[in-house]
Amino acid sequence: MRLIKFYNENTVRVRLDTVEDLWSIQRIIFKDDIVSGKSERRFKANEDDKSDRKDIFVTIRVERTEFDRDALRLRVFGVIVGGTPQEYIQLRSHHTINAPPHYELEITKQEWSDYLVRVIKDAVSDTRRPRLGIIVLDEEKALSASLLGYGVKFGREIYSGLSKRMSQKDFKIQQDKFYLDIIKEAASMEAGTVIIASPGFTKDSVRDYIANNPKLRPEKDIIFEPVSNAERSGVYEIIKSKRIEGLLKRERIRREFIIMEEFLKGLGAGTSRHGVDAVRSGMDEYTISTIIVNDSVLGESGIQDLLREAERRGIRIEVFNSIDEVGEQLHAFNDIGAINSG
Repeated sequence: MRLIKFYNENTVRVRLDTVEDLWSIQRIIFKDDIVSGKSERRFKANEDDKSDRKDIFVTIRVERTEFDRDALRLRVFGVIVGGTPQEYIQLRSHHTINAPPHYELEITKQEWSDYLVRVIKDAVSDTRRPRLGIIVLDEEKALSASLLGYGVKFGREIYSGLSKRMSQKDFKIQQDKFYLDIIKEAASMEAGTVIIASPGFTKDSVRDYIANNPKLRPEKDIIFEPVSNAERSGVYEIIKSKRIEGLLKRERIRREFIIMEEFLKGLGAGTSRHGVDAVRSGMDEYTISTIIVNDSVLGESGIQDLLREAERRGIRIEVFNSIDEVGEQLHAFNDIGAINSG
């Protein structure tokens, strides 16, 4: 994401460069916000004429948003409150802005809270960081995953096709094909670094295969790590592993895991609380140091009031991705929690 300009205290213009940017900006567009961007609208000069699509720059008052993962676009639904050319604009009619990657969008709010500005700044920072790829594997299969700005995106599973009933020669041929498929998968990932991990010696066999076939080595950093299994839980285990803390220290999802672990420990110790009423009570008692909240509830007026008061009191606010594992955990605690200062 590129922050083009803050026109005043209320309006920001951004360029959404990636699919992750679409997800990031959707988190902070709320009902009744004013959003402007280029679009198209059907227009008929006369009743009997065939309608044509006309290019417009339209401003709408937001009713809702939708992140369409299949079409790779953000859809912003609302009512037209302005735009140009005026002859193609019908005020108070409904319209949808479809924002794909490489799209510029203006957002106007009555107030930009610091935590909302931080979401934008984090997205801008994320465009400059290398992405991380992960492949967990064992003798039967491999599973790839990418760590993106909006969380973990799981890729395809690659099956080895190995069988103990094979002859030694056929086993070796099939095994080499499996290793080659893994290398090709690593090479195709949009990541500067790929971690290849396994619970046994499979990762070492892949490393040896690459060493013996240096021309096949992907043009990126390959790191080999142990992991307990080749399932999705193995991917999350890698993300939380201290062995690669240096690689992941800038990753939002790792920060979420660490904060969530602190929150869960605090529940047992009585230093954490969850739910709007409990969090507000903790604020009134001046015992809260951090609030964690899912992005799915940021648009609720009660949540916004609470977070504005938290900012006024200097309380740290961490926004979680509601569709990731950590966000799903927080959903079980009413989508908002707090960690006490002691």
